[in-house]
Amino acid sequence: MTSFHTRIPHHLITRDLAAVAMGQKPADLILRNGKLVDVCTARIKENCDLAVYKGYIALVGDASHVLTDENTRVADVSGKYLCPGLIDSHMHVESSMVDLRSFAAGVLPCGTTTICPDIHELTNVLGMDAIGLFQESSADLPLKVLTAMPVCVPSLPGMEDSGATITPKDVKQAYASGLVFLQGEQMNFPGVMYGDQTVHEIVGHGLAANKVLTGHYAGEDLNAGLNAYIASGMTADHETTTATGAQARAGLGMYVQQRYGSAWLDLPNLITAITENPGTDTRFYTMVTDDVTSATIVEEGHLDRVFRKAVSLGLNPIIALQMITINAAQMLEQSRWIGSLTPGRAADILVVDNLTDFMVEQVFSDGVKVAEKGEMLRPVSSFKYPDTAINTMHLKLLSPLDFHIAAPGTDRVRTRVIQLVPGRVHTLSTIVKMPVIDGVISADPGNDVAKAGMFFRHKPNLPAENTRGLGLVSGTGFKPGTAYASTVSHDCHNLLVVGMDDEAMVLAANTLINSGGGLAVVQDNRVVSHLPLPLGGLMSLSSVETTADGVSSIEKALQQIGCPHVAFEMTMSLLGLVVLGELRLSNRGLVEMKEGQAPGFVDLIVL
Repeated sequence: MTSFHTRIPHHLITRDLAAVAMGQKPADLILRNGKLVDVCTARIKENCDLAVYKGYIALVGDASHVLTDENTRVADVSGKYLCPGLIDSHMHVESSMVDLRSFAAGVLPCGTTTICPDIHELTNVLGMDAIGLFQESSADLPLKVLTAMPVCVPSLPGMEDSGATITPKDVKQAYASGLVFLQGEQMNFPGVMYGDQTVHEIVGHGLAANKVLTGHYAGEDLNAGLNAYIASGMTADHETTTATGAQARAGLGMYVQQRYGSAWLDLPNLITAITENPGTDTRFYTMVTDDVTSATIVEEGHLDRVFRKAVSLGLNPIIALQMITINAAQMLEQSRWIGSLTPGRAADILVVDNLTDFMVEQVFSDGVKVAEKGEMLRPVSSFKYPDTAINTMHLKLLSPLDFHIAAPGTDRVRTRVIQLVPGRVHTLSTIVKMPVIDGVISADPGNDVAKAGMFFRHKPNLPAENTRGLGLVSGTGFKPGTAYASTVSHDCHNLLVVGMDDEAMVLAANTLINSGGGLAVVQDNRVVSHLPLPLGGLMSLSSVETTADGVSSIEKALQQIGCPHVAFEMTMSLLGLVVLGELRLSNRGLVEMKEGQAPGFVDLIVL
């Protein structure tokens, strides 16, 4: 991997920056006559120049006195807007289904110059090795990568099994080593609320290391529960889905990370906390993607897409820009470095045509033009991963017997069914009478109830106990004779199989076992779409564009087998996220968590 992009520490060049601003030293870059969006005071500065030296802004205003030489690049950007680079303060690279370097090449042309990736997906597969690999693969990227330490691996200990367990000692050592920048989302909010000793030890290490602690508060208690969570040190949260929840968080000094990903489309509900309450101070509001696929990035964009959506919902464009620049930087306690086009800050500059369509024409990272008109100006080299990161499927081939759910010998039996809700992260726990044939529960396509299986895949040759859980799911719309399988199953990332036919489920599952992980769709005993994801069973090693084609193929195949919903592969990926209510499936069985109740295992059959 050759050198691509370097950064110089600010403290080494303060005299030089002063000299450039005073007209005593040539600038490296001067952008003249732009409409600078001042996110600090929510104004537009007309006919404004920017002077840049060694990756930092030296002057904002009139640069007519600033020296130039044969190495100075000067560009007239009259009529264009100059905006700070965009900051995604909570996201998961793994959800794009490409690795970090391909992801960087995909989002930089969209104007995203800083990301805070919580890598608990890959960490659930590879353990602490994932953090080292992420650090190595981020070297020399023009994208600023502020890695978040995964603190919930597994997400709910004792109720699921992943490929690793992150301990308080691991967290403390990661902070001391400098491998991570902030705390990832603390998903075990019940553990925080009810004083779990291990959870609070992890929280304590973050506070002692002076890290920003990000949250995942999926509870509905906006009084005692939310206060307990914030009092424990959580700075920001992306999990609220209502305007009331957003207002409660902001009012308690917690940054609201309004989510707009590929499948979790909460922004329209959240933004009304501002648009329907004129005069609201928005300093504690940010916007994040959380989870976006490569198909979304290629077809619609990244944070620029989120900005456009916010503006279309009635949000003032400058306020929307503040949310993904200065507000995010202040949340991260990094506003002296990023988030605004002001002297001494990193020269992460976007040249934009207008503040409605927000088409990013040029992207500068640390004063270097890295993208123009939607294309990288220089390809990003690939990264060589070790075999241990590629060979992560340790599961024997399955048979139809692995999907048999034994039941009493009656025609029908009452069962718990996980009801999926399109566009939302939460499920519903419902009771449905299911047909029993020869002592086995069958899927019921006519009533839209499929079988589901979760199979532990991270270690070989284990006994059957606690390695597989079986359940029932409604809301897929799948036709008879169809199935879907995926190793992208948050956050355990075990093998998930959902289908209306046992034979189809076997074919989908074994396709992924043989290919090392990914996504597969089966119809009429034929694999109609298959996307291999060799890196941890989560990510492709191809480009964003190539992977986007694969994701689009999977989504079209899901529609072909009867699923009417957009990006539903992401909705199904949360079937195993046991820290969310109401009903989930882990490799150990069904986990139910309703408001005001601690999570616990429940039986599939209701007597």
